[in-house]
Amino acid sequence: MGVYEELEVRRVINACSTATHLGGSIPDPRVMAVMEEAARRYVIMTELQDKAGEIIARATGAEAAMVTAGATSSLQLGAAACLLRGSGLEEHSVKPYERLQPIGGPWKAIIQRIPDDLGARREILTQMSHRSPYEFAYQMVGGEVVHVGSGGGCTEEELVAGISERTAAIAFSAHRESRGVSLEMTIELAHAHNVPVIVDAAMAVLPRRRLSAYASVGADLVAISGGKQIRGPNDTGILCGTRELVEMAKLQASPFNGLGRGMKVDRTQIVGLLKALEVFLEKTPEEEETEFGEWRRRADWITTEMWSVNGVSSAEVSALKPWEVRAMISFDDSISARDLAFDLRRGDPSIWVETSMSGDASVNRIGIAIDSLGKGEEKVIVSTLKQKIYERLS
Repeated sequence: MGVYEELEVRRVINACSTATHLGGSIPDPRVMAVMEEAARRYVIMTELQDKAGEIIARATGAEAAMVTAGATSSLQLGAAACLLRGSGLEEHSVKPYERLQPIGGPWKAIIQRIPDDLGARREILTQMSHRSPYEFAYQMVGGEVVHVGSGGGCTEEELVAGISERTAAIAFSAHRESRGVSLEMTIELAHAHNVPVIVDAAMAVLPRRRLSAYASVGADLVAISGGKQIRGPNDTGILCGTRELVEMAKLQASPFNGLGRGMKVDRTQIVGLLKALEVFLEKTPEEEETEFGEWRRRADWITTEMWSVNGVSSAEVSALKPWEVRAMISFDDSISARDLAFDLRRGDPSIWVETSMSGDASVNRIGIAIDSLGKGEEKVIVSTLKQKIYERLS
């Protein structure tokens, strides 16, 4: 009997991609092996963080990097560093590693100004078309999010007009880079006004060459999830960028008494992320294309199996990006996709597919993501779907 069976927790078939609420991703066995090894010894955490940062910086093309407690943690620590530019925090360092008392050092009074005592320069500017639930991370550290443009896009003039003496940073969502002002132009306009740019690239490092794409064009800070496409520990992330801002972020993270004290990253997580990054980058472009092709083949099989099922109005593959393959199954009025999705979740194993939660009755379909499916799990999904649909139409 396995650990989850002992706890009476159901196994999940994950057709929602690398979702945090389902555990992120399943790490390579090599990742788990180094984590187990790391757990057997103590280290100076600040030294380990710095050494890990050097390796990650080389991989991302940035000046510096650190391991965080997830991409949202990266956004929070990065935004905090931008909010405290000019505060004097730039003059301090975590070194020497042997000096840890008092915790927080002479910079403690500076970092604990967050979130309230920040002065006028606390706005985080972002394009309206880049809005996301994760921008709350900026507000949590005392930032005030200001939107420019419209949902349909943003012009360079609108972006510049939004910059003022109150602007602490400009936030950019990598997964919405096709909307509005490009990243390259955003960086150019921001730097012309001495404003740093924070890129949320949490799930935007496929294909693998994109890992270094953001820092290479001049982004000041980049937030990346460690537990999603890189397939490291679910509660890890990367913050990379300019040395000054990353070092300021470190001073606010554990083991110091800033806003990041509760965002603790264990030694096992740091080495686990490093190994996951190594494994992630081992794959050649040709191997990567083969992997994406296999995902497409499995999605094609699902749609072929579902196309002729009663109640199904269409079955097609959505693959605007090769690494975001979905089998999209739409239903006629006899089947509610939303109710069907909930019913799949109630089973054992619990099957999680993607569905619209907006309440829009016109979106009567489910999506089956391929990248997180285990071997043969698409067959379980299809057979269970067919059975559930049969039960509803009987």
